[in-house]
Amino acid sequence: MAVATATKPLIFVSYATDADLRGSHKFCGGEKLLNNLVLLLRRHDYDAWMVSTDGKHSGWLFEHAPFLSIEEFRSRLAGSKDNRCVTSWIIADAFLQCCPRFYFWDQELGASSRSHFPRLAREMAHGRIIHTAGVNRTVQAWHRATFGQPALLLRQLVDEKYWQPDEQKRVPTRVGYFDEGAHCERFIAEIRERALAAGLALDFHLLQGIEKEIISQMQTCGVFLALNVGKSPLYGEGGPMTPQEAMACGTVPICFDISGPWELIQQNYNGMVLSEFTPASMAGALLQIYQTPGRLEQMRVRCLEMSRASHSMEARWPDVCRFLDLDPGSYQQ
Repeated sequence: MAVATATKPLIFVSYATDADLRGSHKFCGGEKLLNNLVLLLRRHDYDAWMVSTDGKHSGWLFEHAPFLSIEEFRSRLAGSKDNRCVTSWIIADAFLQCCPRFYFWDQELGASSRSHFPRLAREMAHGRIIHTAGVNRTVQAWHRATFGQPALLLRQLVDEKYWQPDEQKRVPTRVGYFDEGAHCERFIAEIRERALAAGLALDFHLLQGIEKEIISQMQTCGVFLALNVGKSPLYGEGGPMTPQEAMACGTVPICFDISGPWELIQQNYNGMVLSEFTPASMAGALLQIYQTPGRLEQMRVRCLEMSRASHSMEARWPDVCRFLDLDPGSYQQ
């Protein structure tokens, strides 16, 4: 159990906004990132907590960080001289109204650059934001260019304690994917047809369920198709997180070019990023991998090497410390 000391601050993390957006919602990717931040902090002996309006969570993650209610948070904050308040949602009123100043980890530029922009600009002007970090280089650059101030980089946190390969379960010809919208069924149907026409009988598997179930399914896949087409021509999508989770399981990701994946994937080395958002381009990438002897296994090994060396939560620890003004201790990069 993490215990606050004279040299380690209390840390509170939340996106709690109101009774509707209470700070814990099933299948919220932003919540997973904040939750993993708290888990990482606690593994380094910081007294860190998630905060929701009622102190409850939605029960979908493999390991939920401990939660406080807003009332419990207020009480602990009032009794603390050294603390950090962190959000990824600039309109998290239920949480932020209690925080004199806070740290902003921007994971959703679609909101920050549009509907949330007036609030963000006001908080910047009033000096309430201590540090800003972007979840990728595009988000970081946007903050630097827009506000003319430093912005840090804190990429996605995928928990290597749970996202691991299981070679006994792996079926190399199984191709996993998520339902990313109305286009997905049509895309998968065409990709399957093109693969069959080339003599490849692949098993296309829709990944679904809570995190524990998703991990178990991802571990069975040889390739993961990230069918996310992004939200904007400028910033695309923060990650998305799923290619990184696939890599941690040794599952080779094929993604569309929506900015974030370029920070995870070296083209044709540990995955593929496609400039054409079409099922034909994705089918072509699948054929390249499966029709080249040994290529799938080579890319699988590289996925695991890069995930463990560069994209684990522990690899992100120095960036967390820079963002939150913490002592990194004896960590060796």
